Amino acid sequence: MVIEVSSPSTARYDRVVKRPAFQDAGVEEFWIVDLDARLVERWRPEDGRPDILLERLTWQPEGAPQPLDSDLAAFFAGVLD
Repeated sequence: MVIEVSSPSTARYDRVVKRPAFQDAGVEEFWIVDLDARLVERWRPEDGRPDILLERLTWQPEGAPQPLDSDLAAFFAGVLD
């Protein structure tokens, strides 16, 4: 898994260069955290479009006993407000 926190200066590079490179390499999940939009884009190798996560992010890698479950509104409020 790869997580990028996007900024205005890196957003295009994250989406146009890094994202397809990670997908081609078979990275199982690539998340772009967009602080301005307060969302997470979740990309997988087969995706032509991302899952846009606004409210909740749930992730459970194989073998993990419990998922990571995050309230995104609370996360962004805590980080940005």
